[in-house]
Order: sequence, then C-alpha cells, then structure tokens
Amino acid sequence: MDPVSGTYGGHGIVSLTSALVQALPELPVANAVAVLDDCLHRGLQSPSGLEEIRRRLRSRRGSAGMEERVLSRVDPRAESPLETFARLQCADAGIPPDDLQVEIRAVNGAFLGRGDLGWRRDGGGWLIAEIDGREFHDRPDALHRDRQRQNAMVTWGAAQMLRFTSADIAAGTIPAAVRSTLTARSTTP
Repeated sequence: MDPVSGTYGGHGIVSLTSALVQALPELPVANAVAVLDDCLHRGLQSPSGLEEIRRRLRSRRGSAGMEERVLSRVDPRAESPLETFARLQCADAGIPPDDLQVEIRAVNGAFLGRGDLGWRRDGGGWLIAEIDGREFHDRPDALHRDRQRQNAMVTWGAAQMLRFTSADIAAGTIPAAVRSTLTARSTTP
C-alpha cells in the first residue's frame, strides 16, 4: 500500500503518481492515454513522473503491455481528451497525424492560426483536423474566433480544414474522412 501523501476532508489521499499506477491498468487504452496526456499537458505530472509511473507499472499485476499500448502513445501536446481520442483513432487506422498543434502562417510569416491535428500535404500545405469540444467551441465568441481563424488559414491556401465533434469520435468516422480527404486532394490536378 502506498503511503498517504496528504489529506482531503479528513481522509488520507495518495499521490497522483500512485493513483495513476493503480487506475491506468483498469482504464480502456484510449482513456488511459488521454488521462496521461492531460496530466502532462496541464503540468500535473512531469516527464520524470511519467518515468516513475512506467517503472512502477512494470511490476504491477494486470499491467502487462502498458508500455506499448498506453505509455508509448502519450503526447503532452494534446490539449483535450477529444484530441487524444481522434489522434489514436487515426493512428490505429494507419494515418497518424504528422504533427499536433500545427501553426499555420501566411507567406509573409504572419500567424494565421493553430490546428489540433495536422497532416503534411505535397506542396507544403496542411490538412488540419479541428476537434471541437463544447466547453471551448460552443460559445458565440468562440464560434466567431474559430470562423475567422479557419477562413484565414483556408484563404491563404496554407491549409485545408476538417472539423469534428465528440459525435464523430463516438461514431469512429474521423479516420475515414481524413483518409478520403488526403486521397482526394492528392489525385486532384
């Protein structure tokens, strides 16, 4: 049993690292990766903390294969669990994004926007997949900013944009949409 590292409401609690070592083997793979992505992205866990988790999982019953299935897929650049789920679905379908949080710039270097998942296009452009969660994209001001950013990126010809929501993730349709867009654009004169 891990030692108590503090109290909350009069009850003993363990460290985040200990809690993760206990919980991760019980989670579905995508959820486990998303939890670790989020902990690293928010600074709740450090790369050295991830190494500690890795070390402790090696000797934990029920955690065989965690290195390959979960830990090797962690990426702290993911800014939401939805982004993680979309990235993993695409990777599992054989089309992993080339980059995350892709900065799109005009020819003169002016910043136009940043996309969640990006695939490099022949000729230097990008296919960008935006994963829109309700928390940040449903407010009128956010919709206005998203539209301006998308219009700027597309107008300059620096990117082609696809937008997805949690419903697309649940339906598993993102990889097919990305693949068909990549294929259609590569065969278009």
